[in-house]
Amino acid sequence: MEYLVAGLVLVAALTAVNLALTVAVTRRWRARVSAPPAAHHGPAAVDGELDLGIAPGDRMPAFTAVTADGVPVTRDDLAGRPALIAFLSLECSSCDDSVPELGERARRVRDAGGKVLATVVGIDAADSELAARLVGVADYVVPEFLDAPVSAVFGARFYPGFAHYGPDGVATATSIGLEGLGEPAQPSVP
Repeated sequence: MEYLVAGLVLVAALTAVNLALTVAVTRRWRARVSAPPAAHHGPAAVDGELDLGIAPGDRMPAFTAVTADGVPVTRDDLAGRPALIAFLSLECSSCDDSVPELGERARRVRDAGGKVLATVVGIDAADSELAARLVGVADYVVPEFLDAPVSAVFGARFYPGFAHYGPDGVATATSIGLEGLGEPAQPSVP
């Protein structure tokens, strides 16, 4: 009988340790998922307002990505025309809510001869409902894992983030959330 009690105590102790480790790993994973990508544009707040990490006047960086359909996309695919880039995350409820208005803005960009690229960050982003909703909205839907390489190259820190680029590849408007994007400024002249 003592062996049975000792075995049950041992199993209970191992179960408690397993539970503690699982909780710790889950917390770290959630913190990693909700953390914005690293940025290279200075502080997160400018004059008390959040800074997307991309500013009007910034040039579009060189990047290479693969869409959910396996099609490669680079800066050259967006060059010479207006471009709207959306940085979205599966962990962001505002990202999902922004899709209808993003669709309207994407239509205006396409009417002006431009292209729309949307990144979706998260585990299983390629198979997500958000990525599926973006298929008719964006010309290029790029799923990204948690390290968000495309978002990091652009310097985007927060979701949902949006950047409008002119045909010359210079950002004309940027915002966290579409309501702050406004109408894009006229493209700069090189």
